[in-house]
Amino acid sequence: MRSSLPKVLHPIAGLPMIDHVVRAAQGANAAQIILTIGPTSEALRSRYDSTVELAWQPEPLGTGDAVAVALPLLGPHIEWVLVIYGDHPLIDSSTLANLMSRAIAEGPILALLTFDLADPGPYGRFRFGPDGRIIGTVEAVDDTSDRQAVTTVNSGMCAYRRDWLEGHIGRLPLSPKGEYYLTGLVEMAAASRWPVNPVIAVPAPVELALGVNDRAELAEAERLLRERINRRHMLAGVSIVDPASTFIDVDVEIGNDTRIEPGCMLRGSTGVGSGCVIGPGSVIEDSIIGDDCRVMSSWLEQARVGAGVTIGPYAHLRPGAIVGTGARIGNFAEIKNATLGSQSHMHHFGYVGDAHVGARVNIGAGVVVCNYDGREKHHTEIGDDVFVGSDTLLIAPVALGAGSSTGAGSVVTRSVAPGAAVRGVPARVVPRPESDGSG
Repeated sequence: MRSSLPKVLHPIAGLPMIDHVVRAAQGANAAQIILTIGPTSEALRSRYDSTVELAWQPEPLGTGDAVAVALPLLGPHIEWVLVIYGDHPLIDSSTLANLMSRAIAEGPILALLTFDLADPGPYGRFRFGPDGRIIGTVEAVDDTSDRQAVTTVNSGMCAYRRDWLEGHIGRLPLSPKGEYYLTGLVEMAAASRWPVNPVIAVPAPVELALGVNDRAELAEAERLLRERINRRHMLAGVSIVDPASTFIDVDVEIGNDTRIEPGCMLRGSTGVGSGCVIGPGSVIEDSIIGDDCRVMSSWLEQARVGAGVTIGPYAHLRPGAIVGTGARIGNFAEIKNATLGSQSHMHHFGYVGDAHVGARVNIGAGVVVCNYDGREKHHTEIGDDVFVGSDTLLIAPVALGAGSSTGAGSVVTRSVAPGAAVRGVPARVVPRPESDGSG
């Protein structure tokens, strides 16, 4: 990967690569999960030491050694050992469950997950006996013969009988590269006296077995995974106008009858309700959006949005933004660590930060909450039914009481009583005009 980050921690569809593999094992109801790590993957320790068991491989001596150091951690109740790889993020739970069920039902020593390729390329090949049974494998780097006609190749993922594996793992020979290849056990198993076929192949779609060894393969794996994610949402009732330009992370949830326009990115633990329109060109990250909302060409980060809200175009909701039901946020409006109450409007460019805005408030164009004095952030409180005139500056800490108003261009440095009207620089209370009764 040419990276300081361990390969299996490179992100794909919103999660580190290895998270997809661990989840696949969990989804296949694995009774115990052991992750073998070494000096180059020490960063995995803090991430997984509370969720899976860790086996330490002090030197990178190959897949056989990686399994050998994990075997002593197996619980006494484990009868089958499933071996999968942290750099195979496309593997899924149903495929692993099928591999295990075939192994248990047919009773071999070893069940291999295989797939077919027109050209086996770098993948390990199988050797077959006269009866068509698998009798061994050969690593691509060690294969000097012409095996282009052999299209069934080894994914490397497999299931072993635990008792047989523990008795034979120590017999693996050292390869010319100085590693112990786990695939060497295939020939040992095939040569064993066993009442049934000792080695069986369980075919799988080729994309599930795609391994990642460089950034080009990472991009290809992400493309395939995103296609899978998009299809899942579309089959659940979500309209995705252009799946090729739509990027949805694996943990995103979307309600039915929502429409995702081209160029959108939905990241992290985002949730979108039903009947929404998102996009085009919106980025929504770790945010919750209620039903019947419209988010147009805007960016939301760690925001919470109620039902029936319209946002954008070109609005920015930063972490801590909470928007109430039926609110309206227009172009170039920015909200950070602030609540905008239900039915409140901020139609035009402006900034509201570290504030609580009540219901039915109108925030005019160019309003800025001046929350930072160069050393500390300060809070602003705006009551219900307040009218904040265009270009008002609110110098926090300050409060605008319910039903109050500010004139255009006002600089508010002191709190305003409920129902009062202020104007000027600095803002001062002015009499409200009396109604003549004409309506």
